[in-house]
Amino acid sequence: MLETSQAINSQEDTTYLEVLSMNDQDGWVVSLPPALKLYQRELEELLGKVFAGRTYLPANLALAQQMSLNWCVSKCREVGISFEESWLIPGSKM
Repeated sequence: MLETSQAINSQEDTTYLEVLSMNDQDGWVVSLPPALKLYQRELEELLGKVFAGRTYLPANLALAQQMSLNWCVSKCREVGISFEESWLIPGSKM
């Protein structure tokens, strides 16, 4: 039972990290949850300011992912939904 819940938690952690990933050209790709897509430009601008003048290196990816997740959680609070709810497709139920 414990192994199963650990596998689920590990899968969820991986999904959340997909909020920001790298493409084949060493560029970052933002993939926000459905409820936050409307605000994507805001996150992109924030990342641009923080990492201005820096190459989007794989070494910076972990920091940028954490920053993106923190931004998502903060934006969810601002719009009045939980982070988990933000991943739901509009019209679907938990």
